[in-house]
Amino acid sequence: MRRFPTTLVIVLVVLAGAIAGWRIFWPSESQRYQAVQHVRASRSELHFSETILHQKGPIAREEWRLDNVEGVSTAKYSAQNRAGTRIARFTEPIQGYDVTFAFEKVVQDGIWELHTRPPRGNTDDVYIVSVAQVAGERSGSHTFHFSDPHYLATTAGREYDIHLDKNKPVPDLLTLNSTSTADPRYQKVVDDFASFGPPRFKKTVAAAREKLLKS
Repeated sequence: MRRFPTTLVIVLVVLAGAIAGWRIFWPSESQRYQAVQHVRASRSELHFSETILHQKGPIAREEWRLDNVEGVSTAKYSAQNRAGTRIARFTEPIQGYDVTFAFEKVVQDGIWELHTRPPRGNTDDVYIVSVAQVAGERSGSHTFHFSDPHYLATTAGREYDIHLDKNKPVPDLLTLNSTSTADPRYQKVVDDFASFGPPRFKKTVAAAREKLLKS
């Protein structure tokens, strides 16, 4: 008496199930794989910096620059004394996601939306802020400058909108509306740069500034 080929049937059922599963799931899995490979191949760069031009004092210029290129982060600081005889410059690799988090913070605080403002308040220091980003095939950059972020954040004056209506009687001929031009985001962005960095980076910046202040 011949035995029923149970093993062969099981193998054929498993094989048929594997083929059916492959035909069902392969298109979506293939798309997911291609998407992941595209993300891996897409270039990713973050660059943002703050330069302070000092009109008075022994330090004439300072710059903080933060970069993240393909997940590799660095922080750079440079400064020059007013006589132009001494320059402090160093670059420090930043481990982890500190630069990425700092970028997200300045974006949240309006670095892409803020624009150049005319000198107001205390004009001894001029701030130049730049930001640039590359994400795959897309890229963008933005630069603006201003003075006295505290003044811009708290005072900054007012803008007046004058409207003349010829259809109104003389006493009401003129309509004058005003809005405050104060914007706390200027101070927030400056604070974001000032607060960045692990203890070692901040300590090195402080030491470099101290030497230039004594030059």
